[in-house]
Amino acid sequence: MVEVHLTVDAETIDVLMKLKILYDNEALPGFKAGWGFSALLCPNDGAILFDTGGDAVRLDFNARKLGVNKSKIKACFISHRHADHTGGLEWLDDKTEVFFPGEYNQSFDEIETLYFTEPFEEQALIYKKIMLIGCSHPGIVRIARVAFERFGKLKLIAGGMHLFGTPEYRIESIAMELRKFTDKIAPCHCTGEKGKRIFQNVFGSRFIDAKAGTVIF
Repeated sequence: MVEVHLTVDAETIDVLMKLKILYDNEALPGFKAGWGFSALLCPNDGAILFDTGGDAVRLDFNARKLGVNKSKIKACFISHRHADHTGGLEWLDDKTEVFFPGEYNQSFDEIETLYFTEPFEEQALIYKKIMLIGCSHPGIVRIARVAFERFGKLKLIAGGMHLFGTPEYRIESIAMELRKFTDKIAPCHCTGEKGKRIFQNVFGSRFIDAKAGTVIF
């Protein structure tokens, strides 16, 4: 496990101290990698899971290693219906509420979603200006801009940004644009190695190298 320490306000640190990357196609030593994404937010009133990775076996292994008790997960939000984000659904406790895109009924305090229908249904999760994304098929700049317009500048964006095969100049332009909308960034999953390298160059100390096993403070 690697702990990433950030300088943030008192309201946000309660969330960031409990943000754990459970599943990613990269993993820290001792954790298992798999194609997909899953992250856990742990507010004081119960954990919130975002996506479930590509399979239940690796999700369970990494979750246990990070001390996650799945019975404490009160809700799971699925970014979109691709197997690398839904493959671990069977791992969830039967009591955990699952929300696919467009299904959330505002039943939890301070949890918001951004819902998109193009190119297909997809949602992002926002909790106290922390935004989690699955693959960003609607476009990461578009998603971040909508979040900024609704909630102001974000503290952190974490997740996949769907930049495989994107030219370097375009990724750099995207990274520069995102600096307007978020303080910190933790790109992973389908962002790609090239994308992560460019984001690190653009964001500098505000870049977080997130992968399975990372805990962000």
